[in-house]
This record gives sequence, C-alpha cells and structure tokens, in this order.
Amino acid sequence: MTGAVPLLAFASQRYSAPRAFRFALEAGFVAVNDTEYLLTAHHLPLVVRIEGGEPVLGALVAEADLVRPAMEPDGAWRLGYLPIALRTYPFVLAEREAQRPIDEIDVLVPGAGLLGAQGAPISVDLATGQLGPEMMAIRNTLHMTRSGRARLSQALELLRIAGVLVPIVDDAGASRGDWTVDASAFAALGNPVVASLARQSFLPLDLAGAMLFSRRHLRPERLPKPEPRALGAPPPKAVAIASDPADFMLASLEEMDFALDGSDLFDLGDVVLGAEFAPLAPELEQEAAA
Repeated sequence: MTGAVPLLAFASQRYSAPRAFRFALEAGFVAVNDTEYLLTAHHLPLVVRIEGGEPVLGALVAEADLVRPAMEPDGAWRLGYLPIALRTYPFVLAEREAQRPIDEIDVLVPGAGLLGAQGAPISVDLATGQLGPEMMAIRNTLHMTRSGRARLSQALELLRIAGVLVPIVDDAGASRGDWTVDASAFAALGNPVVASLARQSFLPLDLAGAMLFSRRHLRPERLPKPEPRALGAPPPKAVAIASDPADFMLASLEEMDFALDGSDLFDLGDVVLGAEFAPLAPELEQEAAA
C-alpha cells in the first residue's frame, strides 16, 4: 500500500468503494483511529507498530495472526466492524501545501483501479477543485484520522516509556515488529506510575485495556512467551492490593506530582468561629422555642 499520486490526476473520474479487502493482507496491518479502537478491539487484535520513529496503533488482519479470518476467500469483509482506513482506501492526505480540496488528497497506486467511469464523482468543479459530496466526506474523515493519530502516538509513547509493551512473536518464536501490552507488567505498575500515565488523559490506560482485551483475537502462538524460570525457583511476588479504598488515594502521596497551592478558598476561622455559626444567645433561643 505504498506509492501515491495526486487525486487531481483522476479529477474527471468516479470512485467506487472497495468490496474486497485482500489488498490489506500484504501489510497485514491496518491503522486504527482514536474514535474506533474500542470497537475494533471486539473484532481484531490491536498492536503497536513503529513508523517513522513514532508508535502507531493498528489492527492485525493477516490470517496467520488471527483466531478467525477477517475476510472471506474472495476478500469480502466478514467481521462486524470495518476500520476507517479500509473504508477510505485508496485515499490518503498529501504531505504538501494545498490551496484546493482536491489537492489535499493522494491516491495509493495499488488502489487506482477503484477509480473509473462508475460511482461517485471525484470533483464537481474542476476549476475550483471542489470535491463531490462523497469525496468531501472522505477528505474530512482523513483529517480527523490525522489528528487522532497524533493523540494516539503520544499515549502509546507513554506506555512504551512505562515498559508495558512487549513484541509478539513469529512462527519461529522470534520477536516481531508488532507490540502488545504485557498483562503482568501492566498489573505491576505502581500507583505513582499509573497516576503519571493518566495525568493529561485517561487515553493511555484506555488503550492498554483495549489492547489487552483484543488479545483474544490473536493466535496463542503469537503471544510473547514468559521469561523462563529455574526449576524450583519461587514464583514472583504478587502485587499487594490495599483492602481499604482510601489507601489507594493516600499511599505514596509524597511521590506523586501533587500539591496544594497557597490560596485561601475560605478562612477556616470564619467557618468555625464566624457569627453565622455561633450558638444562639439564651434569650434568642427562648424566643425561637416559643
């Protein structure tokens, strides 16, 4: 799915949405947006792949990785949810300055066959480069996914720093370039680390949970193997869980990036000693009782 040409070259043609998706098997990886990762986790395994030095969230679609295939033999999609990247194929946002809507989009060369005489119009005004309604919807969706990819990349980078990502393995047991969440490492995170992950947003924790949930769709032989342990060696100590819910808030408080400022929301003396809170004088109390 590499190599692209400007959409302007196809301005007079029409577009038909793909009905077969075997083109996605070449990469075996489909990018997933931050608006759809929870839905996708119910149907496909979510993994992290490094592209251009940045972590990218995606779903595996190759049959060799899945418990159940995502497509029929003819390429028809068989799962209950179709990722946005497949619905907008073969279009991508161009990496150049654009003055007109049609100049914002490129067409992936392998998918150029979807453009022709049938389907929705690419452009309704060649002079201004105005896109047809269907193409304008695709253009807006592509901009949404670009923003979502940036948010996901930041959240995934935090998970990588926290040390909870581990590579899945190939048929020979060697590590691959796709990463999942290690359940044991994630469960062992201390409260200060968890608080740091959620300092700006709960997205890192939500992503970790979704990735763990989605592992049910991954073939067991793809999961990372636990570290070997010497025969007779004691198992690792379990992480202690506080029985008192308040312990979670109070434990290691000095280690957390947490502080109260010096402002006075109210004067405690006024609350305790103020006239409005003072007991009634005896004569007033008698009048009130009467």
